[in-house]
Amino acid sequence: MRTAVTVVGLAIVLAILGFLFRDDLFPGQQPRVEETAPSKQAASEPKPSIDSQIDSQAEAFIAKLTKTQAQPIPAKNADHFVSKDQIISLLPESIIERTTQKDIGRNPALKPDTPITLIREVDQVETMTPEKIIAEAGGDLNKILRVLDGDKVRELSVREVLQRYAANPYDDISIVKKIQYFEITTPAEIALDKSLAPGQELKIITKPYRLEAATIAELLMREGKFSPDSIFYVRTIRESDNQGIWGIIYDGILTNFAQGMAIRRGKEMNTYKIDIPRDADELLTDRSSSFLGRLIHKKASESHVYNFRKNRMGKNPDIVSPGQEIVIINFEPDELIGIYKHFVAEQG
Repeated sequence: MRTAVTVVGLAIVLAILGFLFRDDLFPGQQPRVEETAPSKQAASEPKPSIDSQIDSQAEAFIAKLTKTQAQPIPAKNADHFVSKDQIISLLPESIIERTTQKDIGRNPALKPDTPITLIREVDQVETMTPEKIIAEAGGDLNKILRVLDGDKVRELSVREVLQRYAANPYDDISIVKKIQYFEITTPAEIALDKSLAPGQELKIITKPYRLEAATIAELLMREGKFSPDSIFYVRTIRESDNQGIWGIIYDGILTNFAQGMAIRRGKEMNTYKIDIPRDADELLTDRSSSFLGRLIHKKASESHVYNFRKNRMGKNPDIVSPGQEIVIINFEPDELIGIYKHFVAEQG
């Protein structure tokens, strides 16, 4: 009997202990809790470094500086950084005579039926976007344009045009251009032309001529290979070029880099301008060559001089003929970008 009571007592104790510690002895399934994935915060894009910004600005600057112009550049007044595809007009200015209707009739060398060429100029309206205006101006913000505004023609600088149309940067703008065309005629026909005033200045050609033009690549075809990406500085030699090829390259770099280039970034239009010190090509205080001096020395020794009167290419930078020759200097894009970056860094 006592044994039975003991067994029952143990059973009760075990039952009580089992009830009290049931969670530890018989773990059940806990309610499932969905873990929320950590929210992904949009990683902010790292801001471009100052160096990368300058690189981008420099590349855009050079791209605008060397934009191929739609019209041929006259050899008699070239001063441009251009690509190999830029066309140079080689028609000598000397064959164009300035005269009047009356003087043509009085000229004993011209018979009534003598064939002559009359160079006429007419106004032509061309619609252009601000982007195209910048490209054709070569980035020169001070270039004067004639803009058709309603029924009036206004003379505005490229800068003023960009400011006026800043709110609508993709709208077309009506630009009035002077277009030349060559008309074969005779003194007799000119005398009867009622559209010409008796005292009006006329441009005529009385000598045999050819309308000649060539790209930079064609002019340099026999002078050896150059990179497809080469950029050429083309400049007519002038009477004032008393410092030779060195001075021509130096002035070309300073002038073209200082004129200010309007560069579009998205919807924004910004002007980039590099003022290169006038003494940037001189020796440094330790008598070593400056950055620009070394570059100009190299380019002067590699220069080509083309005589467009004699159709002859030469490489002697010490013998030049003002008004008859153009200097052609080959730059690699990295060299021009290097100029931009060097002087931006110097200016801080």
